Amino acid sequence: MSLRIISGVIGAILVVAILLFNERFLLLMNILVAMVAALSMIEIFTAMGVTQIFCMTVPTIMFVPIMPIIGENIIWQACWYLYTVFMLGTVVCNKKLKLRDIALVYMLTMVITISLSKIVEIRDYGHELGGFYVLLALAIAWTSDTGAYFFGKCFGRNKLCPDVSPKKTIEGVVGGIITCVLSLILISFLFNALVLDNKYGINYLALIFLGLIGSPISALGDLCFSAVKRNCHIKDFGNVIPGHGGVLDRFDSVIFVAPYAYLFMRLIPILQ
Repeated sequence: MSLRIISGVIGAILVVAILLFNERFLLLMNILVAMVAALSMIEIFTAMGVTQIFCMTVPTIMFVPIMPIIGENIIWQACWYLYTVFMLGTVVCNKKLKLRDIALVYMLTMVITISLSKIVEIRDYGHELGGFYVLLALAIAWTSDTGAYFFGKCFGRNKLCPDVSPKKTIEGVVGGIITCVLSLILISFLFNALVLDNKYGINYLALIFLGLIGSPISALGDLCFSAVKRNCHIKDFGNVIPGHGGVLDRFDSVIFVAPYAYLFMRLIPILQ
């Protein structure tokens, strides 16, 4: 557990540092998100045991970073069309490939690429407050996970979904929601006071709803990727992050939360 905490603290410090320097190095976040997307797909290939099927893996790794770096524009749409035609065409041209594998890889490619790209879109939409909004989106996923882990360990009695993730409990999910809401309020208060010099008013009611809805979405994302791991007969997607597993183990809930946070922040102002 201590290794998990240390890795989490170091990761949090790195994320905050990147967000603070975001305005000076705008492309840095784009590149990092693209790397996370590409590494996530590599972990998927490893879990599925298809790393050697280059006609499927190479085009995917080439396609995945495009949207996080350049955004959703005519170039990305052209690349998406070519990638789609190529992937579906491999089913016809290569009889050794299973349609199930192609379909799963294509679906996860689109979900991971589009969802993680919303982190960059949140940054761009927020302009000078972009780093703050991205921090809130990531906090929904990661504080929910942290709260669920500790609450589940201390108070967990009732299993949430034992067939998919035996360790997850209802008490853990409730603890994750509480931790998430309190964390969002604390982060917003501190950011407004220390970084923005209290120039804005904080919509605390919006923050509460952001967390109340976002935290269960985060848990759902975790469960969905746990189902993928279970079907692939693995415990973690990798071991790059000590105590946490692979890149995808840390970003599975972010993949579900980022689009939600983007839509919420577009509709309801957090800072006024």
